Amino acid sequence: MSARNDNDKAGEKTDGKSTNSNNTITAKAKARAHDLLVYSQRQVDRIVTPSTRQKAIDSTTAFATKRPLLSLFIATQILTALVPTLLFTTFILSALIFALLSTIAFTLFWTLVALFFLLPTLLLTSGFAVLIWLWAVGSYFVARAIYLRLPDSTRQTFSPNGGKHIIFNNQSYDFDEAITTEISEARE
Repeated sequence: MSARNDNDKAGEKTDGKSTNSNNTITAKAKARAHDLLVYSQRQVDRIVTPSTRQKAIDSTTAFATKRPLLSLFIATQILTALVPTLLFTTFILSALIFALLSTIAFTLFWTLVALFFLLPTLLLTSGFAVLIWLWAVGSYFVARAIYLRLPDSTRQTFSPNGGKHIIFNNQSYDFDEAITTEISEARE
């Protein structure tokens, strides 16, 4: 019998612990529900002030007292139309969100596809630009070398304003200096 009493005492201890934990869980749930209710009340108070809400409740109560059949008709219409209206609104909002997300996904997809064409095209055109630049620089140096090998009498040209100037008169191969010299000669 003492073994049975020990088991009963152990069961009571276990039941006491589970009861305490259930009370704790229940207390936490009630506290969270109360916090949610207070938060909701604050949000409603931000949208509609309590005095305005009280006026609406009073006028609705007065109308329902004065015309009960009409107010019952209006209430049933509102309550039966509420579910389809909410479903329709939910459908429209979800369709709008889906359309926006689809538009974004569609745009991103085709942007990536276009990038697969744009990047090789840019590489190709920049390669062509480098080739054109090399051709222009090479042409300049070839023309300069040919010009410098000409006799002095053929190297002289006349400017439109009547003064003489000599092109490619610089013997250095500094490209920037040569361009600067050519620009200054062209301005004279």
